[in-house]
Amino acid sequence: NIPVRGHTLVWHSQTPDWFFRENYSKDASAEWVSKEVMLERLENYIKNLMALIEETYPTVEFYAWDVVNEAVDPNTRTGMRNPGSNNVTSGNSLWMQTVGEDFIEKAFEYARKYAPKGCKLFYNDYNEYEDVKSTFIYNILKNLKEKDLVDGMGMQSHWTMDYPSVSMFENSMRKYDTLGIEIQLTELD
Repeated sequence: NIPVRGHTLVWHSQTPDWFFRENYSKDASAEWVSKEVMLERLENYIKNLMALIEETYPTVEFYAWDVVNEAVDPNTRTGMRNPGSNNVTSGNSLWMQTVGEDFIEKAFEYARKYAPKGCKLFYNDYNEYEDVKSTFIYNILKNLKEKDLVDGMGMQSHWTMDYPSVSMFENSMRKYDTLGIEIQLTELD
């Protein structure tokens, strides 16, 4: 009877390249699918996963899901990860290559549609306290909140003794709090 947090539905680092290729091909020369096909796959994946957990674990309360994980990269001008295979260049995102930034909103839309009743939906990221990155994250959250697609922000909180400063953490938390969303420390170490 321990409530469970689901982690994660969409993460550039953990989605294999074949998921984005024509006919789910493992051949590196196979074409990437269109945006429309990728969105169908995304919806089917989320729908089927939620159906599977309901069938397999009917007595488990999934109280939250990290829907999208680590989509923001402050090292780019747009804040989003560079398009491309994470398996070729670490940090790249095939979600950005095949769908573009829309993948975030669509993932939350599908999760809202299929997640267990009462399950809260979160965006989760690291270095979420850095000024530039927190601004990009804030804007994503604001858009999702306006559409009633997000319930909270997962602050991974990978800290050292001297970084981030207390004020950096406090400022970012206060920024996210202005959206009226729940804030959780999700990977504190």
